[in-house]
Amino acid sequence: MDFAVREVAPQVWRVDIAGTVRIVRYRAGTITFAPWDICTAEGGRLWAAPSLESAFRWIEARAGLPSEALLTEGLLNQIGSNRSLATPEALESMEPEEGVSASVATHLL
Repeated sequence: MDFAVREVAPQVWRVDIAGTVRIVRYRAGTITFAPWDICTAEGGRLWAAPSLESAFRWIEARAGLPSEALLTEGLLNQIGSNRSLATPEALESMEPEEGVSASVATHLL
C-alpha cells in the first residue's frame, strides 16, 4: 500500500495513503486531552487524538494497515531521530525543576 507522510507546516502533517488524504494538526493553546485533530483534505474534522503517534495509528487502523504502524515508522524515518513528536508545551513541562535530583530528572526525560 502506498503512503506518504510529510510536515507541511509546523505541527501540521499531510498523510496520503492509498489515494486518501488526511491532515493532522496540533491545536495550540487549547486545554484538552486530545489536541491533535485529524481532518479530511477539505478540512472536515474526523477525530481528535492525544498524541501525534496516536493520530497516525488511528489513520492506519481506518486504512486497514497493521496497528504496529507503517506510517509511524515512515514518519520517524523522515523526520530523523533529532526531532521529537511531542508538542512544544509537553516538552517544556518535562524540563526538570530546581531541587529535583538528577537521577529523577533523567528518568522523567
